[in-house]
Amino acid sequence: MKLLSLSLIPAFCFSCISVSNTNQAWPSAGGPDNTYQVVSPTQAPAQFSVESGKNIAWKMDLPEGGQSGITIVGEKIFLTVLEPSTKEKINKNSTHILALCIDSKSQKILWQHLIKGSFGGPSLYGFSDSSTPTPLADDEHVWFYNASGSIVCLDHSGKVIWQHDWEPIAKLDKVKFPFNKQYEPLMSGDFVFNVEPYYKKDDKRTYGWHYIFAYDKSTGKLAWISEDALTHYNTPYMSKTADGKDAILIGRGGHHKVPEDPRGYSLVDAQTGKSLWQYKTDKGMCLYQSLWNSELAIWMTYDHEIHILNSINGELVKKLDLVKKVDAHLYDEKTKKVIAHKDINLVEKTGVNVFPGWFSNILVGDKLYFMCFGPERYGPVKKAGPINSFARVDIKTGKVEYLQCPTSIKNGNKVWFEDIKANTINNLGLDTAGDKRSKRNGWSWVFNGNPIAVNNKIYFTLQNGRVYVFDSNAETFDQSALLSISDLGAAGKAWSLNTPSFANGKLYHRTLKQLICIENK
Repeated sequence: MKLLSLSLIPAFCFSCISVSNTNQAWPSAGGPDNTYQVVSPTQAPAQFSVESGKNIAWKMDLPEGGQSGITIVGEKIFLTVLEPSTKEKINKNSTHILALCIDSKSQKILWQHLIKGSFGGPSLYGFSDSSTPTPLADDEHVWFYNASGSIVCLDHSGKVIWQHDWEPIAKLDKVKFPFNKQYEPLMSGDFVFNVEPYYKKDDKRTYGWHYIFAYDKSTGKLAWISEDALTHYNTPYMSKTADGKDAILIGRGGHHKVPEDPRGYSLVDAQTGKSLWQYKTDKGMCLYQSLWNSELAIWMTYDHEIHILNSINGELVKKLDLVKKVDAHLYDEKTKKVIAHKDINLVEKTGVNVFPGWFSNILVGDKLYFMCFGPERYGPVKKAGPINSFARVDIKTGKVEYLQCPTSIKNGNKVWFEDIKANTINNLGLDTAGDKRSKRNGWSWVFNGNPIAVNNKIYFTLQNGRVYVFDSNAETFDQSALLSISDLGAAGKAWSLNTPSFANGKLYHRTLKQLICIENK
């Protein structure tokens, strides 16, 4: 494919769109403007610990575990949990969820609403479950999503306004699909969006493929279905085009023989469902956030490269290599020191292959960040690494940096290469996990929660409750860029697969057991 010259693209300065917030709301998974980041006059904590109580404003027990992000409007907090288990009935396979409205002042549940689904999957599954989608909210209403097949619109008092039920696909013809649904709900103008399979056999769309469905947010009436399909692994990303219009970038390509094609991206007009452009590629899969802004879009691959696209027309601008002439700060077990390697070929130097962690990508300014998956006994990338590492890619210059991190800091000393497992015991002392992969450490083969950025701080959360906090202003991506390894609980005692939120000067997070409010104290 012909590469475009950067000089041919107007105003292609590689800067991220500006982010602002009244600091009173986090209305969706991606925050006030869907970028998963915000600029605030209040600084978020660089370090916190549920284990020690450091910078913890409050925490409250939840009736069951869940994976949704935390939506905040004023003093109300909205999130979902799985239908609670009892000692008599442990729900290791979940179809129904509880929608919760919590008062941030009293830390009490104001109301709850059971949302039933039609097809479920393993509870606390390491690759999403019924509770994964984050609610949407405005000043009057909240839209809760059950990934097992339902959307419910309620007002802030808990009154149901409308409900839409749909049927997820578990099997299409002879192909069985796992419960891997990573889309996050989006809202634009008068519409709320969902990802659903198309069940009609006609010449308009392909039977059994997934599309964006737009519903009138006030009535639940179907407004349109996107022209192009997407894979249910994908996390669609909404931003604004160069002329200021909302559009949604959707992706195709994934494991388990997902049928939607061609592999690559489509940019969808958020008011009509029409495709503005399509990008086709034979590399990569869409198990990432579909990052884009008014200037560029980023396609991730497993093949040591990322593709930079012109978001005006979807054409390929350049490919950035992730292993040649990179800098890497790696821990040496012999000398017990972190060694800075400059301009190396990472594969030749270390023998590992880079596997960008799924859904771990975030674009802050002109720099792309992602975590690296570590070694696995199976999977698309053999000898993945560097283990316990994060990466920073300067989209403008092409400079790539890797930073290997400790797994804990104890009494001021860094501890390396621990295997801290996630803990799936709920508040009743019951193990509700329906799959053994729910108990991993978050460093490999799992769908961790999406990272967010508040001012200059980037928060990456692992399945085991460790939260890595980085300084996006760091000149060099070395140990000084790592502000802390914070925690959502003691080592081996926490579990989390959600995206955190920031509003009213506070950071909100959750675990299997608790909702947690974090602020500088």
